Amino acid sequence: MRDRSRKHCVENPETGERHEVMSLVELAVYRKRGWKWVLGLADKLEMIHMQAWYFQVRHFRRLRWIRLSAPDDGWFITSDRGIAWLVDGYVDTPGAALRHPKAQVVAPLTRKVALVGRNQTGPLQVTPREVNRFTACVASDWIVGPTREVVEQAIRDRGALKTISASRNS
Repeated sequence: MRDRSRKHCVENPETGERHEVMSLVELAVYRKRGWKWVLGLADKLEMIHMQAWYFQVRHFRRLRWIRLSAPDDGWFITSDRGIAWLVDGYVDTPGAALRHPKAQVVAPLTRKVALVGRNQTGPLQVTPREVNRFTACVASDWIVGPTREVVEQAIRDRGALKTISASRNS
């Protein structure tokens, strides 16, 4: 990450007036005066980059990684969340929960290979179907896989998981 010139949008919350500033120093001056930083696409992309970097530095090296290979008749799917995590069985946890002893990170790399990162050291007994169910459960917009059948199975399994979770919370 280097300092570089790029426009940042600021807005006066009282009047709605907007200005573009060219430096982080100028941005800080406006913010001290009560103006709000209006995030643009470039800002959001930079923040995603910083979040990925933070994950690499803080969590990636702490986890123990296992390479899973799907059997000849099995496949991994992927989704709009290429990497996802669960903590103690819960999929809706913040990234800060990755320090929890039962945290697991799942990253399907190809249709035959997935990585699982964990804080635990014991043996991992997981099937491609379980990885696919989790991948489908955290997806927001899309799921893809090598066959229609494996995607449909993951969607059915996701529905069953959400039903079980809802009944536990009742």
